Amino acid sequence: MKKQGVSSKNNSKIIRENSFFAVAEEVLSPLRERSQHIIKKRFGLVDDFSVQMLENIGVDFCVTRERIRQILADAKKHIRKKCAEKDFQEAENKLFLAVEKKCGIIKEEDILKELNLHKLPSEESAMRFLVNCSQKIQVVFMRGRIEKAWVNSDDVLKKVLKVLQIAEEILTKNKKLFTDDDFSQEILLCLPEFSKKEISNYLNVFSGIKKNKFKKWGMRHWPEVSPKGSRERAYLVLKEENRPLHFVQIAKLIEKYKISTKKAHPQTVHNELIKDSRFVLIGRGTYALGEWGYTRGVVKDVICGILEKSEGPMHKEIIIEKVLLVREVRPATVMINLNSKHFERLGNSYQLKK
Repeated sequence: MKKQGVSSKNNSKIIRENSFFAVAEEVLSPLRERSQHIIKKRFGLVDDFSVQMLENIGVDFCVTRERIRQILADAKKHIRKKCAEKDFQEAENKLFLAVEKKCGIIKEEDILKELNLHKLPSEESAMRFLVNCSQKIQVVFMRGRIEKAWVNSDDVLKKVLKVLQIAEEILTKNKKLFTDDDFSQEILLCLPEFSKKEISNYLNVFSGIKKNKFKKWGMRHWPEVSPKGSRERAYLVLKEENRPLHFVQIAKLIEKYKISTKKAHPQTVHNELIKDSRFVLIGRGTYALGEWGYTRGVVKDVICGILEKSEGPMHKEIIIEKVLLVREVRPATVMINLNSKHFERLGNSYQLKK
């Protein structure tokens, strides 16, 4: 994106075109030039519109970071009159209504995207500054729990935290992913005084609870939500498809659903899955999940497992049928294994060799 300069010509153009930036300039106008420049640096209202740290601003003005903090606090007191004027009130109400529309809380990145139609960094910085001056909106951030968000009251924040607690309890107890409707319904059973719209908007600001690539809710640290390697990505694909897949198909689906930013190489997927006990090779390159009832081993091992559970000799057709339920092989392959030294034939039936 082309950087916007700070010349008077560019500034006047920004003021004409961008309401939030214009209001921010107006709010700062009563302050001394030095105080204005410090605030602009702190909130990204000057130069390349990037926010600067207190230490860096202190170095620029040859003072400590604490002195910069004090100047910022004093400046905020001096601009209160400007915050009571019509232009600021209109801008503040515009921000407030956007928050209110989301049941009283919205992620900062979402409101900046919604109201910054021209995607200008100057407008984004101005909105952050105006919210810092607002008496109606507060900025909240709880590491690992709530992303940086704007909220319009303490009561709403209490409700958000209540939903967060219940949502975490549901996920921890069930240890499974939920669709939007199922998750909302589970939460509403515990919190019937809430609306579905509230639940939906509150879920959107949580940082520890997220949707995966298939739009299902879970804890952010779960592999099904934030897969970190080939095995976890393959596991997510198999869980979602709910059927055995060839490793080439798995690699293609990893890329199709954009589960990884890196290219998924089929051979890498194959090499990783064959070493992981969660995955069972049930045919030539075809994998299933062990949790679906599949057991690891070659066809001979599968037949042994079937006959061990049998009360007596078992007819060959029944054996073949049972093997084909858990292995993608030809019936002839099953017969070749049945006629090996490990099994005893009794007519058309077989049993384990004693």
